[in-house]
Amino acid sequence: MKTQAVIFDGDDTLWSTEGLYDDARSNARSIIAGAGLDAAEWERLERLIDVANVERFGYRRERFPTSCVEAYRQLCQLDAGEPDRATEQRIKTAAEMVFERDPPLFEGTREVLAALRDGGFRLALLTKGDPDVQSKRIERSGLRPFFDVIEIVPEKTADVFARLLAALGVSADSAWMVGNSVRSDVLPALRAGVRAIWIDAHVWEHERDHEKLVDERVIVASSLSEVAGIIAA
Repeated sequence: MKTQAVIFDGDDTLWSTEGLYDDARSNARSIIAGAGLDAAEWERLERLIDVANVERFGYRRERFPTSCVEAYRQLCQLDAGEPDRATEQRIKTAAEMVFERDPPLFEGTREVLAALRDGGFRLALLTKGDPDVQSKRIERSGLRPFFDVIEIVPEKTADVFARLLAALGVSADSAWMVGNSVRSDVLPALRAGVRAIWIDAHVWEHERDHEKLVDERVIVASSLSEVAGIIAA
């Protein structure tokens, strides 16, 4: 039999990070409201600014706290007021808590990885983001022993997939990609000739370019726990 492999995304596929951002925004909103400003408008601005700031910061940890503070400054301008430095620092501190908390694993994560390993699959973790943040999440998740190859990249591209397949020693038609983002996980995998399982889950606005995808090489799952069964079938 051909050697087969499964490549997993990390954030919001194996562990839940979007909830950490939601909590940080909620805490920042409370600070904004306490300053007498429109907290809902602040969040609307922050979400727009954060997507735009990918151009400046990529996925480095500086982006999200900076976006939160810049939304506050913009809101102050709209309200004809001056930003308060102490308030800015409180907002920044609230935003940075995203990187201090460990994201929880999704239910069944260990079981899915163990089942695939026991079934003879080679496993890889391909995640994008700040290298220090992602390395910390990987180590503290306890999942490292499940993977034959781990890569942290600024973007997932067809070339990245080709390199990963070579490291795993498998061909594209013997591999699967599992991720929650059509933009960052599914489309690059398809360009590399790899089939994909898209977990239709809560994602950041930047990843919502494609809400629906029709492609016979893509299977939609509602949760990670379905993955081993889909691949076995």
